[in-house]
Amino acid sequence: MRFIDLSSRSPGSLSQVFLTLSIVLFVYFIGGMGLLLDYSSFSGTSGGACEISDFTNILGNNRVLFWLLLPFVLAFIVFLLSIKWIHKRPILSVFTGRKVFDWKRVFTSFFLIIILLTILTCVQVVYSDTFQWNFRLDHFLVLLCLAILMIPIQTTIEELLFRGYLLQGLKNKLGSNKHAVILAGIVFGLIHYGNPEIEAIGNHVLLYYVASGVFLGCLALFDNGLELSIGYHAANNIFTALVVSNNWQVFQTDALFIDHAPPELSWWALLFLLSLFPFLLYIFKKIYKWKPLKEYWT
Repeated sequence: MRFIDLSSRSPGSLSQVFLTLSIVLFVYFIGGMGLLLDYSSFSGTSGGACEISDFTNILGNNRVLFWLLLPFVLAFIVFLLSIKWIHKRPILSVFTGRKVFDWKRVFTSFFLIIILLTILTCVQVVYSDTFQWNFRLDHFLVLLCLAILMIPIQTTIEELLFRGYLLQGLKNKLGSNKHAVILAGIVFGLIHYGNPEIEAIGNHVLLYYVASGVFLGCLALFDNGLELSIGYHAANNIFTALVVSNNWQVFQTDALFIDHAPPELSWWALLFLLSLFPFLLYIFKKIYKWKPLKEYWT
């Protein structure tokens, strides 16, 4: 049975879905209180209306990053427990359609994206005067530990929720791979609406998030599991955290470079980024010898 169809073996009832999502959101919310409590203890204010830069000015980038990532770690744990004890499904069934999880696929995807991002970033650094070298060994070592230990969990829980749980559930209800992938991608894009990047750059950035969601859904559909999308998502976020940061995105880190360019994304730049998705699908199709892609859409 294909990965996208695995929930049909034990379809969750509305009460099971509601209970699972409620627990995940509750634990995520509780985990998010840590940043506010930590900030309040130092600043003497509640921090309720603060921006990310306000937190980092008081607590430092690494400490804020830890508190931002902790809710994802807690959500990851309770989600897997919910799959096992509430849905009574094998945990592997939300990861892959294979008999075992394919780590080789994860690392192939991870390093392919790292290489691509490295090339693009080198071009930017060479041809732009807005990048400032920011390496500080003590700060970077802490960031490196956080990036390696926590960011893969943050990205994996997002893949499990949107390309595993939601995608499988939509396919079970709609009966269409195509509609499930597109709708899950739209939902993934819309949850990023509150990100500071949207306010800083503009609503057209949502097109990139929606396209990213659809692309990752395609990877899960075409490759029969989340291994490739987990590798892609982890590489993207780890690279962003370690190599290039700025003062307007949601994760502000002690990266190797700080980009002081004003927040903007032209339509030409957006089209270039969107063109990378079919390029990557072509590369993965060649590597893993997928069938003609139209055969997956029914």
